Amino acid sequence: MARRLLLQLVAWTALVVATLYFTGHDDKISGFLAGTAISILYGLLVCYRVWRSVLLPTNKAVAYMRTGWLVRLAFVVLALAWSLKVPSLRFGAVVAGLLSLQLMLFINGFYLVIRHFVTK
Repeated sequence: MARRLLLQLVAWTALVVATLYFTGHDDKISGFLAGTAISILYGLLVCYRVWRSVLLPTNKAVAYMRTGWLVRLAFVVLALAWSLKVPSLRFGAVVAGLLSLQLMLFINGFYLVIRHFVTK
């Protein structure tokens, strides 16, 4: 699942970057790429936490996942603050790139629900 999600993110990024390039919004490409890279790192952090929590007893796994959200949130906040300090990065493009992971997760979830109801 993580590999498929990563490939979907790469394909989505290529599509958006090509669209930005051909529509003349070259200045937003670096911000979108930075946001998408941060989003991919965030997704890998979540995958690592889930993978590690599988090996733990239930109560410790819940505690482990609960403590991890603060680290991931701090990572995203630092990335957004960094994008405000770097003049070549457009803040809106970075935010759009950051939301790429959530968009792919939503599309995958929507696809699974639709497939479930269609196959019944």
